[in-house]
Amino acid sequence: MKKKLKLTITLIASLLALPLTVGSAEDQEQIVVQLPTECRLLPLYMEEVEDASSGLSASYLKKLEEVLGFDLNHNGMTYCVKRNPSNVKVTLDSATYPKICRDMNVYYLIKTQVKDKKLAVRMYSANNKSVKGIDGLLLTGDIKKDRLQMHHVADVIHKELFGKPGIASTHFLYTVRNKIPGQNNWASEVWEADYDGGNARQLTRGGEYCITPSYIPPHKGHASGSFFYVSYKSGQPKVFLASLHDEKTQRFSFLKGNQLMPAINRQRDHVAFISDATGNPDLFLQTFSPEEGSVGKPQQIFTSYLATQGSPCFSPDGKKIAFVSNKDGSPRIYLMEVPPMGQKMKKVQPQLLTRYNHESTAPAWSPDGTKIAYCARTEGVRQIWVYDFNRNEERQLTSGPGNKENPTWAPNSLHLIFNSSDSNASELYLINLNQPSAVKISSGQGEKRFPNWEPRSDV
Repeated sequence: MKKKLKLTITLIASLLALPLTVGSAEDQEQIVVQLPTECRLLPLYMEEVEDASSGLSASYLKKLEEVLGFDLNHNGMTYCVKRNPSNVKVTLDSATYPKICRDMNVYYLIKTQVKDKKLAVRMYSANNKSVKGIDGLLLTGDIKKDRLQMHHVADVIHKELFGKPGIASTHFLYTVRNKIPGQNNWASEVWEADYDGGNARQLTRGGEYCITPSYIPPHKGHASGSFFYVSYKSGQPKVFLASLHDEKTQRFSFLKGNQLMPAINRQRDHVAFISDATGNPDLFLQTFSPEEGSVGKPQQIFTSYLATQGSPCFSPDGKKIAFVSNKDGSPRIYLMEVPPMGQKMKKVQPQLLTRYNHESTAPAWSPDGTKIAYCARTEGVRQIWVYDFNRNEERQLTSGPGNKENPTWAPNSLHLIFNSSDSNASELYLINLNQPSAVKISSGQGEKRFPNWEPRSDV
């Protein structure tokens, strides 16, 4: 019995990929995306922010410009051409922008101006010789607040160019692990940040050990207001619900034993999680209501003799679950239909998804349902892979040193955030399938892990 318990704990730790060290990742080598790009990026020219008696400092305006530049360079659809001293300044009433577009080989010019603490943006199109703009965006002078305005501008530009919402105004959850001063113990708290890592704020403050936070999807037309997370504050891991707006928390389930890795469907009515309440780490399903919490008793929906299950996630339509099991030897990813309540487990026949890799964990289903991202040990290092349902193939996404784990999709099914760790640190990276490299978005002390991207109610 002790041998089986030790094996179970080891496998759960492997599936969770719990952090072991703390430090800085500034010296990590570049993480390269291996997937072929899906479209050609559209070149833009973004002029410097014009100070038209703004009443704001030059350094502040430069920060505004950097936020918008990051958004336009990492939205997966456009990139900003580099400026040079010979570039002609573009004014809001310029009649020369078609020539400038031709000379610089760009399709659009983006011009921003700040006057009396109000932001105006103009987008010049070389194709139809049109000018579109945004006026009267009030700035406060506080970059933490005003960077949200720049994200809004970036999303408006994206919607105008491509007819789809951008992701610059979205957020993600994650955990930060630090050693407790004067103790030989660690604390891991839940944080939230803008999609680019800015405006990071701490959500839990109990000095406890928290892992795997995940948003509860919002009602249509609203933003997420609550989230799940797992806490070890009672010794055993238990699942909690918490608000994004205050520090109120409540237990999700009162099953005995360990409860881990909660995942809620987009329909907000079922939660899958892992529990060893029956003596083995198995997959459970709980009927759920965001207003009432857990409804009725949880149902054990999959088990396998002496095997460990982990990391469930739902398909966007809520009809299937992807999860990890080592039932055939090493951890792999399987798919199963969500069973009706009361169905016997003997009728459940999971389908093996990841055949190429023999050690795969942390599946994440894209919001459009076409892909599953996951991590797999590849030549001794954990890398991010993507299973493409349309092509029925597995493709490696990242390479290079550092274990890359816990991928999470943006609402556009194009971007991913994941954590990458080595012996010194664990940091968060942003990539998209149309660009060749990842960019580090986390900063500050502590190990950052378990990112979870905010779902959007219109997806």
